[in-house]
Amino acid sequence: NNFGQLGDGTTTARSSPVQILSSGVTAVVADYHTMFLKSDGTLWGMGRNNYGQLGNGNTTNQSTPIKILTGVSTMAAGFNHSLAVKTDGSLYAWGRNHKGQLGDGTTTDRMSPVLIEASGVRAVVAGQYHSFYLKQNGSLRAMGWNQYGQLGDGTTTDRNSSVEVESTGVSIIE
Repeated sequence: NNFGQLGDGTTTARSSPVQILSSGVTAVVADYHTMFLKSDGTLWGMGRNNYGQLGNGNTTNQSTPIKILTGVSTMAAGFNHSLAVKTDGSLYAWGRNHKGQLGDGTTTDRMSPVLIEASGVRAVVAGQYHSFYLKQNGSLRAMGWNQYGQLGDGTTTDRNSSVEVESTGVSIIE
């Protein structure tokens, strides 16, 4: 909890669970920052924010939850970056972008959510410096660090815009 990622208003380490909210949370993702999705579609975050990964326009760590976006259906937390899919199928990303992991065509860090894909996105996942997203048509796209071929595009070239890894047939296993 050294960055406030537990959201309890402190940076005190905890050896047992601490209740932050009493109800309404449907999903949680975490790295050095934590994000949770509430049943009303609001996305909240707390913790480390050194690259703007909390999406609130600054780089100040937060030890209590702050609202990031509304209308969100799913999200992902990478090492220092974040992504969210809204209920309309649009994809947003923010935070560290030195390897192109946000997929906005640059390597510029973003302290607020930027639109990456306007529609058709179903799911998203984030790695250390790379990200993937699944489109509703079953295609899979990847972006970011690719030194070891982790994007699966047959190269070891970093990608600051998404590249198609599979064109059809990808589904979510639950």
